[in-house]
Amino acid sequence: MKMIGKLLKLAGKIVLALLAFLFVCILLYFGKLKFEELQAHREIKEVQAEMKPLSAEYIPENISILSIGEAAHGCKEMQELKLSVFKEMVEKQGFTAFALEADYGECAEINRFIQGGEGSAEEMVQKFAFPIYHTKEMAELISWMREWNESAPEEKKVRFYGFDMQDPEGSHAFLKEYSLSHKLTTEEEFAKNLDCIKDENFSLNEKNAGEVIAFLDSLKEKAEKSPEEAQKETGNIANEQEAKEKQGLEDNQDSTEKKEFQERQDFLMELNTVRQAAETWLSKEDSSVLRDRDMEENVKKILEIEQKIGSGKLVISAHDGHIQKENPIYNSMGVLLTKDFGEAYYAIGTDVWKVTDNIKVLGEAKRTVQSFVSVDPLAAQARFAKGKQYALYFSGITDEKSKVYQLIHNPMKMLQLGEGYTFVMRFFPNSYRVKSEPVQRYDGMIYLYEGKPIEILEKK
Repeated sequence: MKMIGKLLKLAGKIVLALLAFLFVCILLYFGKLKFEELQAHREIKEVQAEMKPLSAEYIPENISILSIGEAAHGCKEMQELKLSVFKEMVEKQGFTAFALEADYGECAEINRFIQGGEGSAEEMVQKFAFPIYHTKEMAELISWMREWNESAPEEKKVRFYGFDMQDPEGSHAFLKEYSLSHKLTTEEEFAKNLDCIKDENFSLNEKNAGEVIAFLDSLKEKAEKSPEEAQKETGNIANEQEAKEKQGLEDNQDSTEKKEFQERQDFLMELNTVRQAAETWLSKEDSSVLRDRDMEENVKKILEIEQKIGSGKLVISAHDGHIQKENPIYNSMGVLLTKDFGEAYYAIGTDVWKVTDNIKVLGEAKRTVQSFVSVDPLAAQARFAKGKQYALYFSGITDEKSKVYQLIHNPMKMLQLGEGYTFVMRFFPNSYRVKSEPVQRYDGMIYLYEGKPIEILEKK
């Protein structure tokens, strides 16, 4: 019995020692994290001399695509930057289009409102499949675009697009209306093949994706026939001329022809994005790789449309992870755009020292508000800037001996917070941070000191 007692005492001491060791390790771990935060928060006076406002004068005029990133989707100030950047580029450099990380179909419906259609901006934001866009800030962007168009000459009118492909439900109604009105199919055939993407009974899957793709291809083939062939086969009277498409809708075209041109472009684009959504069920590729490649393809198609009917200059908005010009993990959209457009693609990233973010709970149908710190030393300097916000344009920082040059050319931690939260992230802050040289990922960055959460508007 004495031996058992001694063994129990020894076991107790070992357990206590292990617990004490574990406690010390935890203290050291969180102490290290806090020390890292304090170090990154130090004032760097040299940065203050390089701080610039958001202004088109610092952005090259020869670019075709300007991207504005988001370090966090659920941050109010980062949504406000969409309008700030787009307005600046429209007024100063003649940009005529804004494209969002959202499905093409829902954005096409919003664009019809911007072009003078019925409804309100508050109603339009409810069209988005992503609730992160059901906000006052997005309504303000849409309202500004509509108001701009009310007084702008035809060649300066602006348009709203989406380049994502994850939510084909938003395309069902328009594809059906266009297909039937142009006699490309029957109502029965359409329902048989595409009612699987209807919102209330969405059932697109690996079993029917092949049939959906074949049907979409048949609609595209019919829609792309010449007006004479289409009229002969379907009895449809089409006003569009191929020559007029190539000439980019000349000024003497009437409003009916312009509307038909835009509807045809929307139809072809929505066929394409629904097809992309169906392909994800059949592809063996990583979904992130496939999605970013599809988004890049869609951005290029949108730019081609704008080269016909607008200035050929486009602002796009997406998460920092999508717009960045270098990605060590996979070829994301910004990497592909950089390869295809070179210096004609200009990427502005964003970062914030501390953000209180409205974020989806991973694996659950609810959202939460949580705070995160980036430990980005350049974001920390925003507390000394006017409005606690400033920009750095990297091409203008050329003195290799300067502190700022060295900072942007050396790896530092930056926030990249996705749309999914779990409490485990509290213990592993590197799960929402990336470490990289800012100049490798972006052409410039906008830094905020603090970010507040978006407020999601309820549908009335």
